[in-house]
Amino acid sequence: MRTTASTLLLVLGLGCSPAHLPPQTRPPAPTGPLLTGLVRGADGAPLDGARVGLVPFVPSWNPRTDAPVGLVPSGPDGTFSFGPLAPGTYSLSAVTREGTVLFTKPIEVKTGEPEAPGELRVPGIRVSWDATVVDEAGARIPGAELRVVRPGMPYDDVAFPPAMAPGLFHLETPREGAYVLIASAPGYTTRMHQVARLGEPVMVSLERAADEAMRQAAVEWVKQSGLKLQSVEAERGFEDLERLGPVLQDTRVVALGEATHGTREFFQLKHRLFEFLATRRGFTVLALESNFAEMLDLDDYVLTGRGDPAAFLKGETWDTQEVLELVRWMRRYNEDPSHTQKLRIQGVDMQYSPAAVARVLAYLEKVDPAQVATLQAPLAPMTEPSARTFFRLPQERKEEIRTRLDTLSERFEREREPYTRRSSPGEWTLARQNLRVLRQYLGHVLHEKDGERDRSMAANLLWLLDHQAPGTRIAVWAHNGHVMRGPSEWKDMPMGRHLAQALGPALYVLGFAFHQGAFQAFNMDPNPPPERQGMVEFSVPPSPEGSLDDTLARVGWPLLAVDLRALPRSGPAYEWWRRTHLTHDIGFVASDQGAPSLSSVRPLECYDGLLFVERTTRARPNP
Repeated sequence: MRTTASTLLLVLGLGCSPAHLPPQTRPPAPTGPLLTGLVRGADGAPLDGARVGLVPFVPSWNPRTDAPVGLVPSGPDGTFSFGPLAPGTYSLSAVTREGTVLFTKPIEVKTGEPEAPGELRVPGIRVSWDATVVDEAGARIPGAELRVVRPGMPYDDVAFPPAMAPGLFHLETPREGAYVLIASAPGYTTRMHQVARLGEPVMVSLERAADEAMRQAAVEWVKQSGLKLQSVEAERGFEDLERLGPVLQDTRVVALGEATHGTREFFQLKHRLFEFLATRRGFTVLALESNFAEMLDLDDYVLTGRGDPAAFLKGETWDTQEVLELVRWMRRYNEDPSHTQKLRIQGVDMQYSPAAVARVLAYLEKVDPAQVATLQAPLAPMTEPSARTFFRLPQERKEEIRTRLDTLSERFEREREPYTRRSSPGEWTLARQNLRVLRQYLGHVLHEKDGERDRSMAANLLWLLDHQAPGTRIAVWAHNGHVMRGPSEWKDMPMGRHLAQALGPALYVLGFAFHQGAFQAFNMDPNPPPERQGMVEFSVPPSPEGSLDDTLARVGWPLLAVDLRALPRSGPAYEWWRRTHLTHDIGFVASDQGAPSLSSVRPLECYDGLLFVERTTRARPNP
């Protein structure tokens, strides 16, 4: 690891478009402001040869494939210029000859309103590291290109470092921060790679793009080995699903993914699959990508019939008619006295949770009332319906809350015996778990550990396995990006990878894919019209030719399932399935401005099986 104390200044300004050519020789001049700047070194001298890039801060700009607005070197006097530019918000990056990666804050470009000159100063101490782009044999790839992405909300910063040698990039970055690399080369499949530890060498391996023969072999294998599903609807029988029985015979956890958080057919298929798992394979728990505490009332409804399930779903991602029908089916199942093993619905997430705070304080009121008075004021910011109050707290105040929760956790362990006498072993265990998810959330917010959310969800699912009856089998419902066995583009250790390390082949991961259609999502645009605010319908066109979704559509079945564990481990079909392919990947948010909807996945590395829907519709919100 090498550090440096040099400093880089980036001075920015907006000017007017130059117009000094004689009228008879000058073409029509484009209009709009210029973005100009100056790159300086540590000693204040102009810095020549820095590679400066400009990208738009708009949802439609894809950091994987789209060209920057401009990419220019700084001149001998350290200056650079972009434009004329359309009004809007931009992100500026610079990579020095030494490989120092530098980003600005968002820059607002307005016609007739010059941007005041500004500067960006990198930390005095940085870490140096090399990124190498290689083929599958480990040889560096001539002509490889690299993009350095600093993930952000709502948009990402992107820098464009030059190669120091074919396939070799030297980079310098701050000690802290998250970075993702996008590597590409002619004839190879573009790949995103999360940087796990700054300061350590990174190697990104690219695969040769799959050819048409491999793709056709993949299609033929699905036609021969896949399951042509008859319906997405539950309570229609299992004749077309019976072949899944032997596949899932020895599994303890079946993970059900989804390519969006708002697709009717995905939700209906999950209902149907859970019905199959419960009635044919003895699964009794459905665990959702929802907060642990917020699901407890819904679990009580499924067990006892108390309360209104529609009210318990209010505010959840799953507040849809399809999920409500599934919950009511679970209740009907439990009402049948012949079903001695009762179904449960649980949450494994650990995000902002006023319900967890309320349950911990209610338990303490019963077993240790003196503690409640000391905790109510410190924890008050975490009891508001919205997380805004909590997020606006200064960092030291959040640290204080974290310390309070850590101290309370120690007290729970120390006072376990008297607490249990005043309540019951089950009540103590449940209260401690609610406290645990609060501490997980604080760790996530305070960035104590990279990937804390996925690590915590996996830990909470394993906790459920440990605290149910021996042999309990669980189906977990979450996004594809959480359930996958292998690394995703934006995270090295999704929940499914943690579970795979703990459970091995006893985990079966079913990814969900679709070719085209509609879904619902939260509109992330800053000022949408009233009719487009909140959860609204979006749609996407067919996935591009050669993608995972397009290849499955070639099979010609509107609904299908495929068991990737049955794939032969050699031959052209195997070669296609093991490679990286584009697929629809949409979470909770989308944009009317056309946010990218595709990401890359290695199906054979990430999934044990796949469910595919050719055309989708929007999940139906509850009234």
